[in-house]
Amino acid sequence: MALDQIWKQQLTLVTYGNEFLTKELSFNRWKQHPIFDQQQFAFRDLLSQHLLAQHFQVWLEGLKKQGTKRLSLHSSSLLNDEQNPNANVELLPFAHFMVSHEANKKTAWIFGKELAEWYNADNDFEAPASQQNPLRHETFWRFELSAKLAKRIEADLQRPNWDDIQSYTQAELFNSPLAQGFVEPTQSNLPYYGYTSKSITENGSGLDSQKLALLPTDYPADFAHRSLYRLEALEKYLQDKLQHPQHEDGALLSADEQLNLRHFSQKLEDLQAKFIVKVANHYQTAQLTQVAVNNPLEGAPVATATSAPSAPHPHPHHKIGSSAVFKLILITVVICIVAYYFGL
Repeated sequence: MALDQIWKQQLTLVTYGNEFLTKELSFNRWKQHPIFDQQQFAFRDLLSQHLLAQHFQVWLEGLKKQGTKRLSLHSSSLLNDEQNPNANVELLPFAHFMVSHEANKKTAWIFGKELAEWYNADNDFEAPASQQNPLRHETFWRFELSAKLAKRIEADLQRPNWDDIQSYTQAELFNSPLAQGFVEPTQSNLPYYGYTSKSITENGSGLDSQKLALLPTDYPADFAHRSLYRLEALEKYLQDKLQHPQHEDGALLSADEQLNLRHFSQKLEDLQAKFIVKVANHYQTAQLTQVAVNNPLEGAPVATATSAPSAPHPHPHHKIGSSAVFKLILITVVICIVAYYFGL
């Protein structure tokens, strides 16, 4: 099962929200971000159910007045041991939740829905199609975190090693035999938009002022953008393969092969969710270490640390030895001639 696409709105709220909190980023630049099209968010208190803000702009302005220094994104599994203090609100099992950080406390913002007292069915009530709201409406519920949970939140704020992440995801996902046949996305050299738009082309032309990536492009986060595209493309590849479980020759995948594919898809979902957390909290540094390589076509080659030193040339010693032997033979011959001549 693929991640609910709501993570894209959460990622955008955290990244652009932090720019607003720390660098006074104007809402005029991103309030109409296309990722929020057809989305409607409200912000309420989980205990009182009072409405705190009817739009994320009002929410962020209120957080700033209260002294919030930053936002972060985390895996919802951190909340597994927590008890919901309000039985009138059902918290939804989305993969991530946001946290706002003040000087002495951390507050979670969790997706959930109010439960109607007079409606007891397990499935959601569906109004007639003509009366349904075409917008997706979600509510963030405010929940103050305990000191224990606040410490666990800090672990996600430690700067990651992007080189290690790249090596691990490449080995565990893209180099896996189960990913054989995966084709790299052609648009991975672009900023990651996360939505489709007719005005976005592969060469980047035709972008108007409202075409914004999910991450502020003021930072060289090439690895994050490229990886988000690759993970999304691999997810689609696996979904297509599960829907049409066939080999290239048309033969059906065996039951074991299909089971392995589902397990691999679940592994991808888990690693993708964790990668999103890293990107949301550390997008400013999301790039790989550059390794300088000398061009052998330019200038004289430079010896590397692994080059073995040249051995001493043996010929001078050989020449000196031969000369000494020749002189010794010559002296011996002369002595023999003299001895013979004088009858010795």
